[in-house]
Amino acid sequence: MNARSLSTLALLITSTQTACVSQQKGREELPVEEPGAPARLWRRSASERDFERFTREGTAVTADGALVLEASARTDSVPVPAGRLEDGSTRYHEATYRLGSAISEVQLVPGGFNSVIPSFDALTPPGTWVKVTLAARIEGVWTKDYHLGVWAFDKEPVARHSVEGQGDADGQVFTDTLNLKRRADALRMTVWLFSSNPEATPRVRALSAAVSDKQGVAWDGGGDRSVWGTVLEVPGHSQMLYPDGGPVWCSPTSTTMLLAYWGRRLGRPELVTTVPSSADRTYDWVYKGTGNWVFNTAYASAMGDGALHGAVLRLDGFAQVERLIAAGIPVSISIAYEEGELTGSPVRSSDGHLIVLKGFTPEGDVVCNDPAFKTDETVSVTYKREELWRAWQHSRGATYVLWPSGTALPVELIGVLR
Repeated sequence: MNARSLSTLALLITSTQTACVSQQKGREELPVEEPGAPARLWRRSASERDFERFTREGTAVTADGALVLEASARTDSVPVPAGRLEDGSTRYHEATYRLGSAISEVQLVPGGFNSVIPSFDALTPPGTWVKVTLAARIEGVWTKDYHLGVWAFDKEPVARHSVEGQGDADGQVFTDTLNLKRRADALRMTVWLFSSNPEATPRVRALSAAVSDKQGVAWDGGGDRSVWGTVLEVPGHSQMLYPDGGPVWCSPTSTTMLLAYWGRRLGRPELVTTVPSSADRTYDWVYKGTGNWVFNTAYASAMGDGALHGAVLRLDGFAQVERLIAAGIPVSISIAYEEGELTGSPVRSSDGHLIVLKGFTPEGDVVCNDPAFKTDETVSVTYKREELWRAWQHSRGATYVLWPSGTALPVELIGVLR
């Protein structure tokens, strides 16, 4: 074997051992406090007509409950903040556009929280985009509105992106997650709708927030043994088949597998797509990668003209996933582990990796599709329940969940804030 071949082999081995590592988001250690509440979900949707209670400016609620821009929404041509460009500016769109907003009611969170991951279901026809901001109340005082992403299904007229440089005395945004430095007791979300196309408007179908406390109790107990032995037929995809980016495409590859599952189950072939296409439509040009959790579920929920709902949840244990599997809903989970901590993994260690969880063995171990295996045919793997649970807790149970539009998640899956 010549020197060039040896170098190529070494590169391939290194890539295999560090799949997705190079795209991991920074995480700030939060101060240790008294044990907090379990993870919960705040969700407002068109189907429940929740947006009628929002404070709206330049937006309207449609007959089916969705949020859209009003025809009379104000226009602007001043670029709005994005992330930092190489020249230090924050501009990303300089054409004239219409804009409107909708601010949620204040949501009290009993027991408090110090971490939030937003999600949204939105359709953005060409020329339109949306932005989401979050604020929290700490000791009676509201924080500023933190920017949690500017998003469009296409690359024009804006490049979808997270926003850097927002840290202050109250908290910090790490790409898709707001971490607070002290516990808050209430939250408020604002969604902004934009259009540079006078004939088009975004359409917001749902807003969500996974609310959690870093000191909350996570416990993998009380499993539903009736689900053990159930494995859903999720098509396999390997991220490693694509040398131009594939080694860090664990997130869009997992999202592609979930979409393929629902495409087959619902008879919706338009949901079946390729890994490179998913990577292209989840790319965050500020983060410079495809691992933005919020953008992955937003992309998936926009496929097929909104055939699915999508949200990032934080779950406390596999008992909750068992309820989803029983309902025919596979998930994608974010894990991290050191060498020797995850038996059978295709990579020795990872600072962060997305895999699909599709079922359980008769003994309760976890059956997954791990996209870091080399081929589509070899991604199916069984991980030991305790080992995978510990690996999952590095992300505090972060989970992508997709489910059919017009349906609800299983009852009592997670505490819901209303």
